[in-house]
Amino acid sequence: MHLNKTINIKHYLLILIMLLLLSGCGRIPDGNYAASVTLSGGSGKANIQSPCNITVTGGKAVADIIWSSSNYDYMIVGGKTYYPISTDEGSEFQIPVRLKKEMKVQADTTAMGTPHLIDYTLVFNIGDESSAPEEEVIDAARTSDMSPIDIAGFTYISTDENSFAKEYKIHRYEKDLLVVAVSDGRNYVVVPDGLDAPAIDAPDTFIIKKPLTSIYLAASAVMCQFDELGAVDKISLSGTKQEDWYIESAINAMKAGELVYGGKYSAPDYEMMMEKGTDLVIENTMILHTPKVLEKLEKLGIATFIDRSSYEEDPLGRLEWIKVYGAFCDREDEADKAFMKQRNMVEDIDLEGVEGKSVAFFSLNSSHQIVTRKRNDYFVKMIEKAGGVYLAPDTESDEKAASSVTVSIEAFYDYAKDADILIYNGTIQDAPKDLKALADMDVTFKDFKAVQSGDVWACDKSLYQFTNKAGTIISDLFEVIAEGKETTEFFYKLK
Repeated sequence: MHLNKTINIKHYLLILIMLLLLSGCGRIPDGNYAASVTLSGGSGKANIQSPCNITVTGGKAVADIIWSSSNYDYMIVGGKTYYPISTDEGSEFQIPVRLKKEMKVQADTTAMGTPHLIDYTLVFNIGDESSAPEEEVIDAARTSDMSPIDIAGFTYISTDENSFAKEYKIHRYEKDLLVVAVSDGRNYVVVPDGLDAPAIDAPDTFIIKKPLTSIYLAASAVMCQFDELGAVDKISLSGTKQEDWYIESAINAMKAGELVYGGKYSAPDYEMMMEKGTDLVIENTMILHTPKVLEKLEKLGIATFIDRSSYEEDPLGRLEWIKVYGAFCDREDEADKAFMKQRNMVEDIDLEGVEGKSVAFFSLNSSHQIVTRKRNDYFVKMIEKAGGVYLAPDTESDEKAASSVTVSIEAFYDYAKDADILIYNGTIQDAPKDLKALADMDVTFKDFKAVQSGDVWACDKSLYQFTNKAGTIISDLFEVIAEGKETTEFFYKLK
């Protein structure tokens, strides 16, 4: 059969995969693919992001799936138990899969107060109309030097110097035009009010026209930045429900009807967006798993900004993204002051003469496993900035993106039993009310040095929503580690 040489290579590969599947061949070439996922069973309230990423090695397929809820703490697939590699934005699992066949699995959820093991059926398909080649779905790893771009009619002036952030740069042009260049290769041209948007004919370059008055915020970690800037009123739609917010201004805005739930990031309410006149969507990199949402937003003419603050290695780098949102909201002075306030709190910490105490950070899930953090986690770096020495599990993949890890009680005991300080992660599982309750959770806890000395703290459940208070959190940790302070803004001692 003669094939026209102009056929797009991606489409050719897709056709090849389909032919292999249809011909009954049970094996497809090794590589990364996007697959549609259908889920049935349970109450019908849960869903899995589709398409998902599938890696095929030696004919065996492993899927990276992300549930709509962060409350799934383990899955049983083929009689084997799998634990989440992340619960930051939904429970993420890597599980072996069979393609084009029904798979019976079980998933345990704690969303109903007590654990429930629920039966589900999954079907994964590669090569159907709802999937796409992986490079069109997952491109979060793309890198760019973030150099200034040429804009016809506008002269480049300068680039702001970041103190810690490495995932973005702000370039300044004449007539107050800005370009926010992001490490994934995307450039956002921020056009001031009253200025016509320049003609842009470049890939991955998008126009954000000010003033912004109706933002759909799907990236929950960004709300605190708008709160710090006093700009929550610019957000009209939230991808987070009222009961899931800990930021008071967001809660009050939703109670007053000034901020309403606009659907989750992977299934936003487009009609509501049009009614509200949405002029900007702010997402995190999870949106890259659902490219059809990005396509739909582009067709509607709504600019989408993808926040990459979670990729910053330094906690103060995450904080520095407030300068991006200050630029969006014409509140750059406020952003600079807020950043410097938190930065100064860290720089004012005097570690001279402070004996580095060892610290272990953990929670216990419903399957009686320890959930902790690897050495590459941002919270671990906060502990180290506060003078602590973090005790991490012996894992071989600390360099990988996922920063959470699940280990057995026995493994945790081996490396953390002599920790000077234990901190219970109350953002994932409710913290025990006191030391006795902690000891009752597992008999081994009473033998831990920190439990015997009473040096056990818990962090507040709201902590993860306050990246704008990185300096406060680090200062709190210093007061816990160096001074043994019983109650701070984000931590409290178990007695």
